[in-house]
Amino acid sequence: MGKKHRMPAAEVDAGRPDDDASDVKSDRVYDLDAAAAAPTDDAPPVAAGEDIAEATPAADELVEPTPSAPARGKQPGKFSRREILDRFQQKNVEITRLTKEKTALEKEKAALAAATAALETQAAEFKDKWLRSAAEFENYRRRSAKEWELLKQQSKTEVILEVLNSLDDFERAFAVAGDQDDSEFVRGIRLIYNNLRQVLQKFSVDEIDALHQPFDPTRHMAIGQVETTEVASGHVVEVAEKGYAVNGVVIRPARVIVAK
Repeated sequence: MGKKHRMPAAEVDAGRPDDDASDVKSDRVYDLDAAAAAPTDDAPPVAAGEDIAEATPAADELVEPTPSAPARGKQPGKFSRREILDRFQQKNVEITRLTKEKTALEKEKAALAAATAALETQAAEFKDKWLRSAAEFENYRRRSAKEWELLKQQSKTEVILEVLNSLDDFERAFAVAGDQDDSEFVRGIRLIYNNLRQVLQKFSVDEIDALHQPFDPTRHMAIGQVETTEVASGHVVEVAEKGYAVNGVVIRPARVIVAK
């Protein structure tokens, strides 16, 4: 009774954990493939003493099943670690490529927007310059037309003034002739005088009516004053030289004598 029962050495060794086996199990990573190693209701039981690694397919041998050809001996929906890493790598490469393309497109868009803004600014400047040039040309055209009309008017006025001097000479001659108006010579001269007046009327040359009219400094030029009862004070008593106007514009004022 006092003797202690000793276990055989073989049994003691069998009860100790195998160092090599523990090392193998500690190095094995299950993460994504652990579910494939776990027994299911449909999976065959593992015999006693059989290593679970031998009964379970290797993780790298798992492939994605397809409806047409399902993987034999592998559960549907299971992927190996290498396949998942490859897919992640492919996705990262694709994301990097798309990011670069997006950045390039954004740069092109920004450059296009800047070019468009520059062109719009340039177009606005060109339009403003064109409008200014058009306005300046229109002003120049009007000014040139006005100057040309003024030049023609001045030229015509100079010619008319020379003709009026000759017309005054005709009138002085008629005043000297007096009673000889019936002579053929005087009638011929008067005919020339009347034709000359008709030519002046074609150029809108009109005689200024000054006799017995109130003195108007814009149409009359006073060369003297006299005391008289024939007209009221400030009225024209006598016209020394006739005045003329073209289209209402005085080209030569009438020289008059005004009553005091």
